[in-house]
Amino acid sequence: MSEAFELFWKAWPKSIRKGGKSTCLAKWKQKRLDMDIRQILAHVEWMKTTEAWKNEAFIPAPLVYLNQMRWDGAEVPDMKIEVSLSFKDPALQKIEEDSRKSVPMPPEIAEKLRNLRKSIVIS
Repeated sequence: MSEAFELFWKAWPKSIRKGGKSTCLAKWKQKRLDMDIRQILAHVEWMKTTEAWKNEAFIPAPLVYLNQMRWDGAEVPDMKIEVSLSFKDPALQKIEEDSRKSVPMPPEIAEKLRNLRKSIVIS
């Protein structure tokens, strides 16, 4: 399960329309929304302060929200929202892991590479 999705699900207000968690997760993964989590959470937290959402009858189902990408392009007033994620882009996480495992290049190899680069002529 996606940590970012769990934060979204936890932030979503309780209402009669909050359901279909597995369907929402599938949509979340399909749209690759982990990278948008900060924007999504900011929008959800802001919407929870509006009169429309304070009256539970106007809170959409989370699946509708995800399908319609309602956060996209929405103007959200500056709000202090703490989002603590241990989530990282998988590609960046792999690069960090690989760099921790790597061994520094021996100086003699680095010198040979520099010499090779100097000798290459690009036409």
